[in-house]
Amino acid sequence: MKSNTIIITLALALLPLTHTHGQTEHGSEKVLTDTITTPTDSAVTPTDTAAVAPSKPTGRPGAKKWEGPAEEKIYFISGFSVSADMVGLVMKAAGSTFSQLEIAGRLNIREKIFPIFELGLAEGNRVGNSKDNVFHTSAPYFRVGFDVNANKKRKSNRLMVGFRFGYSSFDYDFSGPSIKDPVWGETIPVDMKDIPASAMWGEACLGFETKIWSFLRLGWNARYKFRFSQKHYEFGQPWYIPGFGPNGANCWGGTVNVIFDFGRTMKKGK
Repeated sequence: MKSNTIIITLALALLPLTHTHGQTEHGSEKVLTDTITTPTDSAVTPTDTAAVAPSKPTGRPGAKKWEGPAEEKIYFISGFSVSADMVGLVMKAAGSTFSQLEIAGRLNIREKIFPIFELGLAEGNRVGNSKDNVFHTSAPYFRVGFDVNANKKRKSNRLMVGFRFGYSSFDYDFSGPSIKDPVWGETIPVDMKDIPASAMWGEACLGFETKIWSFLRLGWNARYKFRFSQKHYEFGQPWYIPGFGPNGANCWGGTVNVIFDFGRTMKKGK
């Protein structure tokens, strides 16, 4: 009886130790299992990650790709303009011996060639040194011609090279000192009215235009004028030719124009 009691006591004492040892072995196996990883789980490089990462969308689905600013279509007839010369107004206001009022109409062909028609009314008055020689005329004139825009940038400032053909038919008055008739000895006054005359000439032009605002432009040009022909009364040629200037084989001139330029363009694809 006593031996049985000892055996039972030893068995109860050893039971907790056996249970604790089993838990430790089982727990160690679990920790080892959790910490072991396969090569494929840990060998992913940054390059591999980028290769398998999904690409980001570049834009809204169905959105149009931007192709830069739209080009402008140049029409054959790209517009027209009307202008007025300011130089003649200033000369008239300043009391110059000659002046003109001039307007012009011009077509715009592909922003390159500009056929033009100029119409004006000119006046010339001159009193000689002796105060007896007096010349006066007032008459219309016209010019036809063209300008070519030498600037390759068509929608920018314009560098104009051109030519004009001018014509005027006019009457002029002339008075001078009295002359003595060599036959009869009488004094004859020189006072002639409405003497007919006409002239044709050419003009080589060089000019520049710049945009001020919207359809408003300002232009300058210089002109070298050369006379082709003239018809006048047998007593002598007129001192001034309307539209040409002081009479001679050639002369210089120029204008400063306020231009109202109306054009049309169309964006590509519209």
